[in-house]
This record gives sequence, C-alpha cells and structure tokens, in this order.
Amino acid sequence: DVVTAQKQLEIQARQIESNRTRLEGLARRALEQDREEVAASALTQSELVEGQLQGLRLQIDALTHQRENLQVAGERLQTRVTAMRTQKETLKAQYSAAKATVHAGETTAGISKEMDEVQLLLERARDKMLSTQARAEAVNELADSGVLGRLGAGGVEAIEAQVRAQEIGQTVDQRLAAMKQELGLGPATPAARLEAAPQDDDSGPAAG
Repeated sequence: DVVTAQKQLEIQARQIESNRTRLEGLARRALEQDREEVAASALTQSELVEGQLQGLRLQIDALTHQRENLQVAGERLQTRVTAMRTQKETLKAQYSAAKATVHAGETTAGISKEMDEVQLLLERARDKMLSTQARAEAVNELADSGVLGRLGAGGVEAIEAQVRAQEIGQTVDQRLAAMKQELGLGPATPAARLEAAPQDDDSGPAAG
C-alpha cells in the first residue's frame, strides 16, 4: 500500500532527523570541553546521516507523486467501467428490438429478403454486445481484485549509502570552524579532523 509505505518512510525520516540533531549537540559540547577530535567525529556522522535523510525525502516525494497518479488512474478506470456498463445495456436493448423485428417478420409471407437483412443486423448487434460485455466483465474483475491498485514494478530508486571522505572532511572542517567561532574558541586544527575520520563502525560515538 502506497500510503502505508509513505508513512513508514516519514517515521524513519523523523528518527534520522532526531539523530542528526543529537550529533550536532554532541559536537558543540565536545568543543566546549576542548575535545575537538570527538566534535569532528560527531560532525562526520552527522553528515552521513544527512545523506540518508535526503534520500528518504526523495523516496517520500516519489511515493506522494505515485499515490496521486494511482488516484487519477482509479478515477479514470471507474469512468470507463460505468461507460461500458451503459453501452452493454444499450446493446441489449438493441438486440431485443432486432429479435422482435425478426419474429414479426417471420409471420409475414414474401419478405425473405427483408428478414435476411434483419437477421444480419441481429447477429451484428449480438456480437458487439458479447464483445463489449466481455471487456466490461474483465475490467470489473481487475478492479474488484485490486490488481490495478497495487504498485508496479520498479519502485523508487535506492539512495546512495556512501559519501566521499574528502567531501565529508571538507564539510566537517567548515562546520567545526563555524561552531568554534560561535563558541568563541580557536580555529579547528586539521590534524584533529584527520584523526577523527571514521574508520570502523565502533571507533566513533554511536548514532543511536
């Protein structure tokens, strides 16, 4: 279900946003305590989390668009089903009228040619009615079974899980400098950033 999938992604996005805020707060506290390596590690994790958050937002937007498209398609399908039902009733009436004409013609002598023409009209009307009825029933079965309401193949593209270390390092340097300036501390040292670059999953603080 598209709506359920969208709600689940929105919950994940809120959780990731909370983790990012917590990491940024940790970086500020670490700088206040003159622990620049810890601050750099926290900001690095924050940047990785931000990449995940952006990917989730793209998926949420795609699901929203897909839900709107499915709603429009459902409305169009319902309109077609209604039109087919109306056409079927019309053809049934035409068939009945043609059949009555044939029965009336059978009681009149010397009109075999006219009967042949009416019989041809009858057969054409019956064939058209049966064909339209078959299409209408097929569409009804698809609509009732929910096949047309399910998601198609393909889905939403997966987000990139990695951010290049050089770009993250540059961003961390900039954010460290800005944060230290806000706190009235000295500039960030590149050595601290390099030593704080993530190596293993258990080397920095947990993302929670």
